[in-house]
Amino acid sequence: MEQLARLTGVELSCLEGVFALLKAPDDLTHLLLVLENVNRALQTVQGTQKIREDLDDATEKKEEKGLFHYLPVITQIIAVLKGCDRESCPETWLDQSGKQRGIINDHPEWAMLILTPDAECYGNDAYWQHTGVVIACSAVQRKRHQAHIGSEITAACRDIRTIGNGKKSLGLLVEIEMDATLKSYRQQYLLKSDEILEPLSGIELLVRKVLDHKGKTRDGGGGGGHPARTIERRVDVSDSDDEENEGPEKSMQLLESAGDEQAQGRQRAAGLHPKESQTLRAVSFTESKASPTLGFDLRDLIRRQSSRIQHISQSNQRLPFRYASLSRVELSLAAKAAFELFTGRGRFEKRDDEDVYAGLLLLLMIWLGRPVEQILGMRVYNHRHELPKHRKDVLAFLIEEHAFVLPIPSPEWRNSLQDDAKKLLFTAGGSTPALVDEVVVVASPVRMGKFISRLSLVRKSRTKYRELFPEWRHGGIEEAMRAAVSKINRAHRMRLTPRRISQALFDEIVCHSSDWVDAYLLTGHRFTVADVAAHYYSVPAGYLETLYHAAAVSLRNSIYQYLSVEEKHHYAFKQVVQNRGDHGSKLNLKPILLTRLVKHLKGELRAARRLQPEDESWRQTHNHYVAYIAFWLLFATGYRAVNDLIFRWREIDFASGFLAISDKDDEAMSQARVAWLLPELRDQLRQYASHLEVLQARLYQRASLYEHLEAVLSEPQPDVPLMFFISDSWQMVQLSPENLRRHVPLFTLPVNASRHYLRSALRAEGVRGELVNAFMGHAQQGQEPFGAFSTLTPVKMFRELAPVLSKMRREAGWTVQQGLADE
Repeated sequence: MEQLARLTGVELSCLEGVFALLKAPDDLTHLLLVLENVNRALQTVQGTQKIREDLDDATEKKEEKGLFHYLPVITQIIAVLKGCDRESCPETWLDQSGKQRGIINDHPEWAMLILTPDAECYGNDAYWQHTGVVIACSAVQRKRHQAHIGSEITAACRDIRTIGNGKKSLGLLVEIEMDATLKSYRQQYLLKSDEILEPLSGIELLVRKVLDHKGKTRDGGGGGGHPARTIERRVDVSDSDDEENEGPEKSMQLLESAGDEQAQGRQRAAGLHPKESQTLRAVSFTESKASPTLGFDLRDLIRRQSSRIQHISQSNQRLPFRYASLSRVELSLAAKAAFELFTGRGRFEKRDDEDVYAGLLLLLMIWLGRPVEQILGMRVYNHRHELPKHRKDVLAFLIEEHAFVLPIPSPEWRNSLQDDAKKLLFTAGGSTPALVDEVVVVASPVRMGKFISRLSLVRKSRTKYRELFPEWRHGGIEEAMRAAVSKINRAHRMRLTPRRISQALFDEIVCHSSDWVDAYLLTGHRFTVADVAAHYYSVPAGYLETLYHAAAVSLRNSIYQYLSVEEKHHYAFKQVVQNRGDHGSKLNLKPILLTRLVKHLKGELRAARRLQPEDESWRQTHNHYVAYIAFWLLFATGYRAVNDLIFRWREIDFASGFLAISDKDDEAMSQARVAWLLPELRDQLRQYASHLEVLQARLYQRASLYEHLEAVLSEPQPDVPLMFFISDSWQMVQLSPENLRRHVPLFTLPVNASRHYLRSALRAEGVRGELVNAFMGHAQQGQEPFGAFSTLTPVKMFRELAPVLSKMRREAGWTVQQGLADE
């Protein structure tokens, strides 16, 4: 900021005022591009005089300066930057790449304004009008409420940003009339028949809060004044725009509340069964960050989200991944019936062509464990060299290799790595690019080729494959399969269902690996926890191949035992294809990269300590010391990098080593988790406290910094951040992912790469999937660690994890370092 003040001749206080209203990041990335877009957006709002007047009147104190007051300053900065020498200012200021990496959550207005001229909406006047209103309203909210702002700014900026990048239709934004007021703008352009336009709900929420003089309103509970108990909370959709974002855009909640007669009447009006509404007070609904119904009475919730209200009996069904597992007797009957249906024996002597395919479908459901719709699209190739180059969702059988081709899904929110990150990961880190939507070829554990060879398969024109199940017969084949399952159930009084049959292999894989993610990758049965955890998981293709064979052979042998098939008749399959590479996370960190990072951080700290003892050397020593400890904490606890690293002394129990982490949570800390610090890391934090005492004594003349250090070191439990950087101007700087990356420019990967490393490394060390999920903070209803349905305790969990974490610490080279305390 000081450098910009010297370059432009604008007073520092003036610059701080305008950039505070724009919530600018510290490095002012894309500065010229953003200011040009701000100027254009605000100029369009100037043309709607009444909206401009409403926004001016919205400023609480007339002596305070609004964003429109700074237009001449913005114009001056743009002119200076356009005419200045590129060497006289940081490259980030003149960046025109349009990358919003790492700032979407913390700086939504700035990220929204990073829009390049090649965007479709760039020449659209309506887009800039609405963008100007959002920018001006956001500035009003920040001036009025400062830290007490809800999600309205983030949600409104997301609406504009998604329209700008083409994910929403540009036609949603209609040109604003010249005589529109802020109130009529909301009524005419953000509502339709008094109902909120869903794609613009974030903008509507922001404008409504400006009109109603409201800040944060997320303290409300259920309707009717009765307490509501949350019995489930689950992430459904994440914002995929930001590489480092992990927060939910939407979540599912089930609320249980007693309710009075009036509330029960409203529930009946919403479609709840009258008798059930007397005894069961539960409603499920979808809540978004921009939800206009947060804190409203239940009648408003029903009116606003009537299309999303669901009866509790619909919402509270077993989740897709929890079901009654089949016994070996039931599975053996299903396998026997599938064979008889295919060959026309036993109960299925009378059958047609679709029954033959239905028998094969049942067999594949057992041995592949895939959903029915995936198996129906299965292909047949002569050999692996006929496989297409792009193999996403390709499920196939290879005749010559007598093997299945299993598609391995990749995380949907995978984003491309920056060039500098690739160079670090693949050159210095010894990693290989992760396989994206690739396949694993596994030998069939049963003589599946014998069944397929009996079918008359026709090659599709201009392709190298044949459809195993003709597309035009899919409906009839599935119907015949379901009819056969029903026939088996009636004859044997069983409880077979297609889902239970197809998920038998999933259960068997979990028995062998203890990890739902492995089973999800191999079978394609997808649900939230496994999908989220897979985002952080790098797994060798060879491991998946071995795991499939171990589970399939175990399942086969137990089924054959009930069918009295002797071991000498078991199929001796041979794996002829060697699977190479790693599937999963794009941040496939190898131990060598972490070792080199630790050496670099230690080297920087030693270099700073060797400088002449003066204020500047103490500042540099402190910053390098904090960076070292911060990275150690990230790689030791799996702390999410979406928020600031705001550990406080009161959150650590130094006697037991337990640490309370609330890194992706609500205000009630209902999703907080317990982590554990190694004894060496606890010693490092004690050394850090001694370092702060020495630093305070040496910098007594820096009043504001001295007071902050006094607050950190106060007794008994200070409520201020434990770690912080010191800027060039001797101000305390929050330890955010953005600042951490700037202080360690060598580490060009996203800061949350530590979570990708930890999950993969812990699983590679053989740690059970349940413990890894609890450690990473991944849980879903019924699987919450330390909860009512869990037998896992923190002591038991970390007693099992401690030897592994200690081994990983030694291999990486983390050791207790001294700061200023020993000089």
